[in-house]
Amino acid sequence: MALTKVTKQALGTGVVDSSKIEDGTIVDADVSPSAAISSGKLTVDTSVIESDVQKNAFNISLLGFKMAVNEGLTVFNLVDGVVDEFNDESGTDEAEGSNDRYVAASDYYINSNTDGGVDISSTSAGFTTIGVTEPDTSTAGTNPGYGAGTLGSYTVPTGITSITGYVFGAGGGSAKSPAKYGGGAGGGMAYGNISVSGGDVLRIMVGEGGKAGSAPSGYESGRALGGGGSGPNGDNYGGCGGGASAIFTSPVPATITGDETANAAAPQAYLVGAGGGGAGAQGPDQEKTFGGAGGGLQGYGAGEDYLSQTAMVGESSGGGGSQTQGGQAADGDGSSGQGSQQGNGNPGNLFIGGDSGSNHSGGGGGSGFYGGGGGSYTPSPTNSSVSNHGCGGGGSSYHGNPNVSSGGTYAGEGANSGPFANGFGEGAIQGGNSPSVNALTDGPFAPLGDIGEGTTTVADPQTTQDGEDGYVLITTSGITSTATSTTIVSSTFTSSAEASTARMVVFEENVDTPTLNTDIIASVSRDGGTTFSTATLSDSGYVTGSSGQRILTGQADISGQPTGQSMRWKLALANNQVKIHGVSLQWS
Repeated sequence: MALTKVTKQALGTGVVDSSKIEDGTIVDADVSPSAAISSGKLTVDTSVIESDVQKNAFNISLLGFKMAVNEGLTVFNLVDGVVDEFNDESGTDEAEGSNDRYVAASDYYINSNTDGGVDISSTSAGFTTIGVTEPDTSTAGTNPGYGAGTLGSYTVPTGITSITGYVFGAGGGSAKSPAKYGGGAGGGMAYGNISVSGGDVLRIMVGEGGKAGSAPSGYESGRALGGGGSGPNGDNYGGCGGGASAIFTSPVPATITGDETANAAAPQAYLVGAGGGGAGAQGPDQEKTFGGAGGGLQGYGAGEDYLSQTAMVGESSGGGGSQTQGGQAADGDGSSGQGSQQGNGNPGNLFIGGDSGSNHSGGGGGSGFYGGGGGSYTPSPTNSSVSNHGCGGGGSSYHGNPNVSSGGTYAGEGANSGPFANGFGEGAIQGGNSPSVNALTDGPFAPLGDIGEGTTTVADPQTTQDGEDGYVLITTSGITSTATSTTIVSSTFTSSAEASTARMVVFEENVDTPTLNTDIIASVSRDGGTTFSTATLSDSGYVTGSSGQRILTGQADISGQPTGQSMRWKLALANNQVKIHGVSLQWS
């Protein structure tokens, strides 16, 4: 029988030594768990252990990102590390970074002059009282009836930081018979570059042309959309003032006030184009029945069409709006003042023209930043045919908001007096200032037609005419996307003990084709950002599939840095556009 077991009694001491044991015949089960084997006699493959440690660290980073994404966390703290998944900028130090453009809508940083790293086309968006030319950015207002409606809106395209606006005020309405009683004045305009951010929503008001006078008793007048001053109710021979056109900052509601104008405060106005004053009715001198032109910075007083906020004594016509107050209204007895009795006009105010006197035939003031004064009634003691029914003054235009640069204004013209008088109450596009207006960057504007025109006393002197509506135009310049030199630096995170090694995981998405460790350089600091050590990055593949976000990993030796426990990471981006969706930093 074969020998299968040997007891210690059968063998003497020292009989079995290493030479008697064949290599590989003793297996793990033959070694007692309590065997005292010296660690020096064990061979350990440290490369395998190190590889496993790195894999675990990487898996922890990925897990941290996934948890941050799933839980909607911005900064996810690990025991010895931190994950920032960029739901906002709270995990980065904006003071330490440079050109670190953060796109909040998509939660990433990008080293580009545009949010998406793609070219942005130029745009042109026009607004009437009821329509738009560019529906992708614009929403039209409404104007279902005279003096009724809502305001439009404009949404700044993504990546745009500046727009150019042009606002043209509406013209004033004529009297019952322009040849006998007079015409309304043309609207003024303003323009300028407005500093904005992508996604901003601006409110757009387009002035409605002032309504013409009418003979029937009981005729009901009213304000024009955009705040043009009302002609009188009752026996109305005078015209209404033109409404102002304007661009307002958000939040200004789409609904209008009881004065048919924007529900806004002065600081909310970016640009305002003035409305022209409405015509008055008969007087001893036909020149004294024409509305005042919508102005530049100062609206024109009515009658003689003079640049003044003050009503001209004896003229019964309103003064022009200024940058600080509405145009003055003349009292019915011809003296300068702000009366409100029957027959007296009313002063202009912020975004509204003054109404004319009640139950008589004066003209309404044109709206504006500040509107023109309304016309009054001055009876003749001996001859009613030479009684004065004054006309409305013009409003003022505006470009004084601190967010507006390179701005300016141009006036319209009076119907038969003042600057550029030719018998037509032309708006700024076609009046005497038209060469300068149409030479502006986005001109010529003449193809828009009779925008802001008042009412003629030449072409068809026997026909009453409503003033023409205003217009708003907003343009943006195209942008060619280019890479910027960008530095993104994290906030400081405190380590539990002084670290000697750090590992970064970067979730990156190519826009162009970057070179790792040249166009994307990662580094780590343990002394609060005074000293950084580079973490050489390698491409660990895409998060999913074969495109989209890549996982970049790198390790840095920070043992040689000055002593500290204030950890920071830094990314330096240049030459090629990339998006950074998140960063993880671990240390040991």
